[in-house]
Formats: sequence, C-alpha cells, structure tokens
Amino acid sequence: MRAWWELYKKEINTIGFFSLVVILLVLAWEFFLLYKIDAWPQELTFGLSFLPLSFFPLLILWLGYNAYRQEWKDDTNYFILSIPRKGWEISLAKLASSMTFYIIVTLATYLLIYFFHQGFIYQELIAQAPEGIFVGNFIIDTMVKITLAYWLVALVIYILTQFSQLISLYFDRFRGLVTVVVFILSNYFIFRLATLLSPLFNWLPDFPVRVFNESGIGLVQRSTFYIGSGPIIASTLLIVALFLLGSWLLENQLEI
Repeated sequence: MRAWWELYKKEINTIGFFSLVVILLVLAWEFFLLYKIDAWPQELTFGLSFLPLSFFPLLILWLGYNAYRQEWKDDTNYFILSIPRKGWEISLAKLASSMTFYIIVTLATYLLIYFFHQGFIYQELIAQAPEGIFVGNFIIDTMVKITLAYWLVALVIYILTQFSQLISLYFDRFRGLVTVVVFILSNYFIFRLATLLSPLFNWLPDFPVRVFNESGIGLVQRSTFYIGSGPIIASTLLIVALFLLGSWLLENQLEI
C-alpha cells in the first residue's frame, strides 16, 4: 500500500500545477460574472457560473489521453514498465489522481458559486420556490445525486480514454487517430454488451428517483419513478473489466 501511495503522490505532483491553473481560471470567471452582476440579469449570471462544469469532462478526457502518452513521448516509459508494481496499481494511481483533481475542481466551483451568488440563491431560488418543494433535505439530496452522477461519468470517460490510449501505444504512427477509433469502438461495444447482459440483472431492485411536479394552481406533488438497474450494473462490470484489461496489457504486453 505504501508503494502505491508513492505512485499516487507522484501523479498528484504531476498535475498539481495544472489543477491550480484550472481553479484560478474558474475564480477569474466568477469574478467576471460578479463584475457583470449589475449589468446582466441575475438569473443569467447565476446560470453562467455553472459553465466551467461543462468543460471539466474535457479536462478529464485530456488527462486520460495523456496518462501514458507523455512517458512514451519522453522515453521515460522504461521506468513505468520496470518498477515492481502490478499494472492495475499503476493504472489505479493515475485514475485516482485524475479523479482527485476532478472532485477538487468540482467542489471548488460549487464553493465559489455559493460564495458569489448566495444572495440570489436565498432571495430568489429558495424564498420564491413553491411551498413544499424544499421540504427536508431535497436540495442537498438532489445536488449530491447529480454530483455523484457527474463524477461517475468522468470516471467512465477516463477509463475509456486511458484504455484507448494504451492500445495506441502498440502503434508507431497515427496514435491519436488510433486512440479516437478505439474510444468510439469501446463505447459502442460496451453499449451493445450491456444491452445483451442487462436481462441477467433484472432480479436486482431498480433505483428510485424522487421528482417534484408543480401544478397550474401552485400545488407541488411529489412522485417517484424507477430506473432499471440491469443496464447500469452490466455497464459497470464492463467498465471494470476494461480497466483490468488495460492494466493487464500494460503489465504483460507493452514493451520498453
């Protein structure tokens, strides 16, 4: 475990400066919106404050693509392939460091949005919300679920990109094109296989999702719909299998 921790810290140090730059850019964006708050409608500035969240998946895509590319580009891949560590330990260290970055910048963005727009949140969103819609911990519960889904999507993107980039290392030319093709094919095969395997997991309980509907007379009704767990479980198992396959290729097939 200590050896893996050293790998993890190495990867964190590698993307530390990149993380700082991203957070500073988000801070600059929120300050810009604060400067425009009197000139633009508050609803617009509040909505635009979430704009950085739409770019973070592109950053995790880049980190996944760059996971091993730099070592092969700088001819330092011999270090990665010669250290006495399992392939999954190396891959997991890179995955964990990238997801640490993703989680930190997401939470930092949330904090900045709250700090700069808390007046609008309390005076407009909460104060003028239909009666009953904010009963209990509905807002927190909804935000937690959305954020977890947002992080899970990033996790899948990273694993698929990392695997695609590993496959491209078998080729001496057109590695970028190979990465794109493998990424597209991986998504397709996971979708198709998950569709075929999902009936095997129909015995598992579905996931409940609570929603609120406002009627025309201002009444709020709470309802629950269910998302089938079969496709989600099947997709999860396939993503894990893809990660382990990439780790095995790194450990046993790639040559220095």
